[in-house]
Amino acid sequence: MFWLLYLALPLCAGAQAASHVASKHGFLAGLGVLIAVMIVVLVPQTALLIWLNTVLDRRSNANPGKEPPGTAVESANVPMPEKTGARARFRQLIVYGEENGRQAATRLVYGLLLKMVAQHEVVEQENGDAGTSMVSSSELADGLTRLPPDDVLVVFRSHDKAWVGFRCGNDSFRFRHRAVGKVICTIIYPARGGGGYDITFEFRASRSDRPSEHRGRIARYELPFAIEAQHVNALTSAFGQIADMLNAKFVCQQHADV
Repeated sequence: MFWLLYLALPLCAGAQAASHVASKHGFLAGLGVLIAVMIVVLVPQTALLIWLNTVLDRRSNANPGKEPPGTAVESANVPMPEKTGARARFRQLIVYGEENGRQAATRLVYGLLLKMVAQHEVVEQENGDAGTSMVSSSELADGLTRLPPDDVLVVFRSHDKAWVGFRCGNDSFRFRHRAVGKVICTIIYPARGGGGYDITFEFRASRSDRPSEHRGRIARYELPFAIEAQHVNALTSAFGQIADMLNAKFVCQQHADV
């Protein structure tokens, strides 16, 4: 089909010219004109096609396509399965929707979680496959093997339901189970389409026997990198799973920036 279209213009132009010449000078003269006109039209046409193909190749190389769905890392919006280790159940979470900058974002969230919980809870923190991690590196290796350890936030709950905690890379901390009763997410999205998102997470204590000043909010913080919708989706998905692992209620509220 392509070759028919490719030869249509030269053949049509040549046939028209040949018909005029053949009527005056005979068949052989017309045939010669047909061949000559086809060559004259084919040369610039071929050059144009080669140039267009070169341009398309350059654009394709400058903007490579994304990986096929079957080879891509699990979507940040899809809850990842809960896994069972020797000492705890755990989930591996993506808190940032892009590969570029994911490690820094994951480290930031881990640091803020540690700071948040440590304000009103006793936390135990160590480095490596120590007692506080509750999840070993070998157990984590069975999960998202295509992602570096620092790109994934791990939340865990011990089998005896005494501890919950987080791990990022070789760093981990844990605190007592059911210390957090509610995780609240507040999203302020741009109403007019421009600008970024303001997103705030809040942990609230669950124990009624805590001192009155500690019964409400444990901690609250704002994240500076929720610029696009995919970042917000990754964060809210991750914190929903965190709340589930902590046996806490998850509340997500959204408001327009008007």
